[in-house]
Amino acid sequence: MKFLPAAASLLFTAVAFAQEPAAQHSLRILPLGDPPPFRQEVKAGVRYEIPAPEGTVPPREIMVASKIATEEAPKEFPLRLRLGTATPPLMVPSPQDGKLAVKTAAGAPWVSIPLSQSSSTLALVWRTGKSWNEAARVFALPDDTKEGEFRFINLTAKPMAVTWGDLKLKLNPATTMIQRMPDGKKAIPLTIQYPAPEGGLKPCFSTQVEKAAGTRQQFVIYVADGEKPKLPVKVLPLSDSI
Repeated sequence: MKFLPAAASLLFTAVAFAQEPAAQHSLRILPLGDPPPFRQEVKAGVRYEIPAPEGTVPPREIMVASKIATEEAPKEFPLRLRLGTATPPLMVPSPQDGKLAVKTAAGAPWVSIPLSQSSSTLALVWRTGKSWNEAARVFALPDDTKEGEFRFINLTAKPMAVTWGDLKLKLNPATTMIQRMPDGKKAIPLTIQYPAPEGGLKPCFSTQVEKAAGTRQQFVIYVADGEKPKLPVKVLPLSDSI
């Protein structure tokens, strides 16, 4: 039997270790906010939609970069964004520092997304200034809710009042909450209320929630950022098939 010298054995082990593929992480990005006013113009008797002004919607195309090793260049993945719609899951190698750098199509730095401890992340992104081209805020959480779960996410700076059937619940700022349909129920009423400046609570969302097989549902509560919004707080319902 032949034995490898110690140095050669160590080299072989290091090469084999280096060749192991990085663990994969699933990422979805959901830009939140109000769309700009819909505008049209008439040319030769035909109506045309006027494109949204620069900065009033998120970058349509971005590059997600994952740096796997210090000595290697980041691996980049293209992704298209649409306001109010979660992107399809993007599988990326887990970065060394647990964060993904996101750039615009022009190469300008945009946001940094900290990945959750699970194998999947839902990154909620919203603007803090007047333009989407400026650095945005990110709230990242595990994208691992189960079938039949209803998750509530409060991105505002105020506690929200959630009426879930007969239950009256409080959802603090920057927190999440998961509820399930009560036993024997197929549908229940849901109301979300926000604290009004003049005192008391005002509803910002009311619906009838139904349990559907093979789905999970989420309700994202965020601050309205449109021009003169009717309500200061809005709710975006999401339903995903599993």
